[in-house]
This record gives sequence, structure tokens and C-alpha cells, in this order.
Amino acid sequence: MGQAILAHEPLLRLGGFAAVFAVMAAWEVLAPCRAQGLSRARRWPANLGILALDAALVRVLFPTAAAGAALWAEARGIGVLALLALPAWVAIVLSVLLLDLAVWAQHLVFHHVPLLWRVHRMHHADTDIDVTTGLRFHPIEIVLSMLVKIAVVVGLGAPAAGVVLFELLLNAASQFS
Repeated sequence: MGQAILAHEPLLRLGGFAAVFAVMAAWEVLAPCRAQGLSRARRWPANLGILALDAALVRVLFPTAAAGAALWAEARGIGVLALLALPAWVAIVLSVLLLDLAVWAQHLVFHHVPLLWRVHRMHHADTDIDVTTGLRFHPIEIVLSMLVKIAVVVGLGAPAAGVVLFELLLNAASQFS
């Protein structure tokens, strides 16, 4: 199952991203919460350009990313969840919850460590808040985040299905927020 997920992971992520993006963008157009200071035509190319750069950087530096790390750890029986020999659905649910906790803790650290805040503040410097704001991260932050995520995935022994599900949910939540 894990290899099948990894084989389709880019399409799952792209499809999930596109679907949530389309719904959120339409919602913003049809029922805006506030007037925008800058038009989407001025902001979106920059925000989506940063997203494209980040995605390309991750694919180049980490070709199989966190899901590949999960398969690697699983093949070697590495990680806390592997030691507990839990049913697959329990390991998937725990992986999603614990990865979310790790990303939240990482976000907190990026807010409180001055050097990391200098990198993270790019995310908070958007002049308006919309579907693209939650996708706007400095490339250094994306690399650091992936390193943290891979370490957590391997330490947990998170199943690939749980990792991909977590990343789909995280991406959707980022766009919704």
C-alpha cells in the first residue's frame, strides 16, 4: 500500500491542492469578508510564485519527501509506532495527530526564536489575507520544515498513508485559514 501511495502522492497532493484552492478562491470572490487593499492580480503572482519555488525546491532536495522517509523507516521497522505494532488505522490517526502537534510546535518556535522569526515573518507580511497567504513561506523555512517533518516521521515510524493524509489536511487547512 505504501508504494502505491508514494507513486500517486504528487497527483494526490496536486489534486487536493487544486480542489481546495478552487473552492476557497470562489468563496472569497462570492462572499468576501473584507475589501482587499491590493488586487488578486497584483498579489497572487507573487504568492503563487513563492509556492512554486518552494514546491520545486522540496522536490529537488527531498525527491520522496516525508512519505518516502515513512516508507524508508517502515521497511526497517524504525519508529515508536513500529515498535507498538498498532493496527494500521490507529497508526494513521496517531500519525496525523502527532505530525500536527509537531508542526504546531515548530510554528511556535519560529515565532519565538529571533533568527527563525526573520525567516518566518515572510508568511505574516502579506498585505491581505486570502487563500494564498497560508501558502506563502520563505524557501529556507520550507527546507527547515521538511527536515523537521522527516525527523518526526522517522522517529514516529509514521505510515506513508498517514503522512500523505496529514500533508493533504495541512495544505487544505492552510488555504482555509
